[in-house]
Amino acid sequence: MSDLETINSVLSRTARRRRWFRAWNGLFTGLMIAASVWLLATISFKLAPVPFAMFGILGGLALAAVVGGFLWGGRRRESPLETAQWVDQQLGLKEKLSAALEFSRSSAAWGDVLLRDGVKCLEQVQPAKLLTYRLPQAARWSVLLLLLSASLGFVPEYRSERYLNSQREETIIKDTGEQLSRFAKRALNHRPPTMKPTEKAMVAVDELGQQLTSAKLTRADALEKISSVSEELKDQATNLGENPAFKRMRQEARTPSGAPSNTAKALQERIQSLQKEMKNASGDPNALEKMKSRLDQLQRAAAGMNSNEAGMTPEMEKQMAQSLSNLSEMAKSQGLPMSDLDDALSALKNGDLDQLLKSLDSAQVDLEKMMAMAKAMQKMKMELAEMGKDLGEQLEKGQAQAAHDRLLEMAAKMASGKSQEGALEKIMAEVAKAIDPAGDYGDVKELLKEALKSAQSGDSQSSAESMRAAAAELKKLMDQFGDMQSLMASLDALNKAQLCVGNCQGWGQCQSGPPKVGPGGKPGKGVGTWADENAGWFYFPETKDRWDNSDLTRPDMDARGHTDRGEGQLSNGMVPTKVKGSFSPGGPMPSITLRGVSIKGESRVVIEEAITAAQDEAQSALSQQKVPRAYQQAVRNYFDDFAQ
Repeated sequence: MSDLETINSVLSRTARRRRWFRAWNGLFTGLMIAASVWLLATISFKLAPVPFAMFGILGGLALAAVVGGFLWGGRRRESPLETAQWVDQQLGLKEKLSAALEFSRSSAAWGDVLLRDGVKCLEQVQPAKLLTYRLPQAARWSVLLLLLSASLGFVPEYRSERYLNSQREETIIKDTGEQLSRFAKRALNHRPPTMKPTEKAMVAVDELGQQLTSAKLTRADALEKISSVSEELKDQATNLGENPAFKRMRQEARTPSGAPSNTAKALQERIQSLQKEMKNASGDPNALEKMKSRLDQLQRAAAGMNSNEAGMTPEMEKQMAQSLSNLSEMAKSQGLPMSDLDDALSALKNGDLDQLLKSLDSAQVDLEKMMAMAKAMQKMKMELAEMGKDLGEQLEKGQAQAAHDRLLEMAAKMASGKSQEGALEKIMAEVAKAIDPAGDYGDVKELLKEALKSAQSGDSQSSAESMRAAAAELKKLMDQFGDMQSLMASLDALNKAQLCVGNCQGWGQCQSGPPKVGPGGKPGKGVGTWADENAGWFYFPETKDRWDNSDLTRPDMDARGHTDRGEGQLSNGMVPTKVKGSFSPGGPMPSITLRGVSIKGESRVVIEEAITAAQDEAQSALSQQKVPRAYQQAVRNYFDDFAQ
């Protein structure tokens, strides 16, 4: 290898190491820049409402800065001459290597002399010693900056009260929108509307939910949009509610049975099934209640004798045996085969108190099961009694489903022509009786008239077709009534959404509509029962709003009445009246002068904020019964008018 090749080889290794060394320093320089930006971002996040997602973006930028610093430091490749000049400067070789490279191609004799001097200097060139890898100053600063950022992570963020309120409102509005959208989609999938306006209204509720979820709306804008959709649904529900057929159907929905879809045949089959399960026992709930009371007394007495150290005296045994015999006779009179009572009597005679208690417990379980079936059967009998006996009564009571089934049944009999003698006359008489009650059911009345006319003329097939058409009309009305119920449910959901957004409460915290079925608790929210003694009206200093529970059915308690009371009317004291009198033209209005605080200066309170605060205070006063009930709506309307 020539002297020139030897010099170039050493300088090439040195140039590569120097390039990697510059990349090493560039990496830590990029890390220091990234740590500085991260520290500034952390300080900004702690002092200002900067979105937390910014740190995700900064993380990617920090990684790019580190990689970019590494690439930037090692981007340039040096020539051998530049490396030779750097080595001469570092080792103090007085430009021997650089001169050897510059004059290596010279034909003069002194060129060879320079090459030999350069080769001698190569012994001092050791790249590992010239360029030793160690952490640069930028690495120390990077560690310090990262430690400061980590320390700031434990410092709580500063957020103004106004910002926190806006964030809470934004969260509430988004959650409310999700709930509305979920409700509308569930309603559309579970029961698709039959009328286009109803479908359009449900879609509007879904779109409203999506707007509340996606768009960043203020509370005022969200309330305005909810109110706009609510008004549209109210108008449509009002138009549907004017249908007289729907009034009758609502009347049926308010009956104690609470199951307008049940037919007389289905109820009869369920009653027969319960009778078979009860083994044709009489199942009088009152008698069963008396038996349960006596059985409870026997259980307490047997438990007391079992815990008594002296045991059971002959007198106590005699009384217990007499009570068991009487209870067994009562069971036999009701047709209840309670063998557990006989087992208890045998255990009593044998002096086995443990077996006596077990037999009484088994009898208690059987008796409770029998009581539940007896009450269920009694309730079904009440429902059956409320069902219309014929088509006219069913239409009169608003039992559209039963009337629909009855029409199809009569149409089948009329079309078959195989009815017994006199059956067709009964069908014609039933149809004639149902013509007047059918006047509220659209075209049903005219179709029944056509069916009666065809039957009188002997055209059974045409009469059956008219009955089927009347049944189809009833089916259409029932579907429309279902649409109205969906609209009312949507209105309830919108009212709840308005409460949530207006009061800045979560969906689960807002209570709209009647209370859940269950025992009474706080005053005004119980259903048919007294409140607990420790939670009575005297226990709570504040008074709660009363609920209208007229449409609520208690499945766990007996009904108190079986007749419909109509739509309900206000008492005479609540009927709005006009006050007679007149104002004097140009006369002063009566007023009272009060001395107050005079505040001078310019107000910086936005009028919308003041109105919103006043509305919240008024709503709070209304909820706490600080405003008389007769004036609550007037107060609510007064403050609502300012927002328009």
